[in-house]
Amino acid sequence: MWTRAELKERAWAGLEKYYGYGLLVTFLSGILGGDIGGGIKISFQKNVTGHGYSVKMPEIWQNPSFSLGVTLLSVSIAFVIFVIVWGFGIFVSNVILVGKCRYFTISTLYGEHAGISELFGNFNAGRYLNTVKIQFLRGLYETLWTLLFVIPGIIKHYEYYMVPYLVAEYPDMDSQEVFRLSKEMMDGNKLDTWLLELSFIGWYLIGLLFCCVGMIFVEPYLEATLAELYLKLREERLGIPRNGPHRPDQDGAVYTQQMEPDSTGWY
Repeated sequence: MWTRAELKERAWAGLEKYYGYGLLVTFLSGILGGDIGGGIKISFQKNVTGHGYSVKMPEIWQNPSFSLGVTLLSVSIAFVIFVIVWGFGIFVSNVILVGKCRYFTISTLYGEHAGISELFGNFNAGRYLNTVKIQFLRGLYETLWTLLFVIPGIIKHYEYYMVPYLVAEYPDMDSQEVFRLSKEMMDGNKLDTWLLELSFIGWYLIGLLFCCVGMIFVEPYLEATLAELYLKLREERLGIPRNGPHRPDQDGAVYTQQMEPDSTGWY
């Protein structure tokens, strides 16, 4: 059984060796995977003047054709922006999120900088499509459950909490198996995980004192702690040794992978 103090102490001990790189990874992840906002501001002068005559804008707005045209243009632009943001989230941001989990899991596991390239590791041909698919399904399931009621949505969020970590480590694993393993790992750990996240609120409040900029410096600590949680639950619930070249099979047991470690040394 794990404790918040144990995870945070272990995470910080390893993070001290690569904190600067971890900060860079969370910064890049925030830019590429954060909220994207766009607005359209159309401003008109009180009068439109030219060639010796003046037309007041209220009179133009009263023209049905003009009003309809502006409305259709606004709706069309908003729709295009929505599609771009939606597509970016599915095909880029979700993959970056998995890459961030991969980076901090490897760095936490070996206590050293795993390489910035790990943030983009799941864009590789052998990982990308399955990563996009599973992350899309995760978002879809959470949204549908939230539409039923807020509480079931929150429960499902924590039930699927380990999905990006599992995809990061096992990018070829079937989606059903990924969700099953995440559910197994989080069974009985949902509330404790929420309390673990809540335990960082003091750090974030301190960050607010520095015009919110200080909050950025807390992110590597949180991510390293969550990576420690994944490794702990992987060991406790799936029986996979912390440093062992193992992976779960379809029955929940583990078997030794018949493969060479990748460039990071992570199986």
